[in-house]
Amino acid sequence: MVQLEILKDIGLTDGEIKVYRALLGLGETTTGPIVDESGVSVSKVYGILNRLAKKGLVSQIIKGKTRYFMAADPERLLEYFQEKEEALAEERKELTKVVPLLKKQIGSLLTEETAQVFEGMRGIQTARERSLRVMKKGDEMWIIGISRTPYDRLLGYFRDFHRRRAKKGVRCHFLYNRDAKEFAEINRKFPLSEIRFMPVGITTHAWIEVYMDTVTIGINYGKSFSIVIINKEVANSFKNYAKLLWSISTN
Repeated sequence: MVQLEILKDIGLTDGEIKVYRALLGLGETTTGPIVDESGVSVSKVYGILNRLAKKGLVSQIIKGKTRYFMAADPERLLEYFQEKEEALAEERKELTKVVPLLKKQIGSLLTEETAQVFEGMRGIQTARERSLRVMKKGDEMWIIGISRTPYDRLLGYFRDFHRRRAKKGVRCHFLYNRDAKEFAEINRKFPLSEIRFMPVGITTHAWIEVYMDTVTIGINYGKSFSIVIINKEVANSFKNYAKLLWSISTN
């Protein structure tokens, strides 16, 4: 019955629902009639009855040497559901405590003199988030060769990132491909943002982020991933490349 699908949602299996319904109709009974009425095999019925008993939905008594089972009043289902809600509320409290600890692990393996690859859209975000963790007010970053491809799926994230970046007091130099002009205008509105465009005819599908001792090469063309290189000399070299491109770009 469609109405009984809710019993699955609160944690009962198909077998448990069949056995519980059979017991409701049979009243106090042994396993034989339960098997016949529910269609559950003999090998499974005792396991199902034990699980229902743990949920408070079945009770049992022994008369002589025979064990009899009886279904709890259906009102017990409401109590069982409330118990699950309370347990979930407690689990949520514990999860709330754990989440900040796990967030601290993001990018924690990125240490000095390393190069790592972060795959997928989440990987691109993980690599980018590191910049805000290590930079402070007055620092600057360069993002060079920005195409429209990353914005197709990450526009909301990039908006939020640059809002937080500007709030932290970090200056950013953006060098866009001309096909991404509409997105450049969005970022132009954020404080501490300088926007320029690549020379006519140059289009790139990989962008470079340079800040402090870090270079991130981001790609979202076909496969999405970021390569993060943490090395002061490498970062300085890429910053020189960035400044050279900046000098021949246009506003």
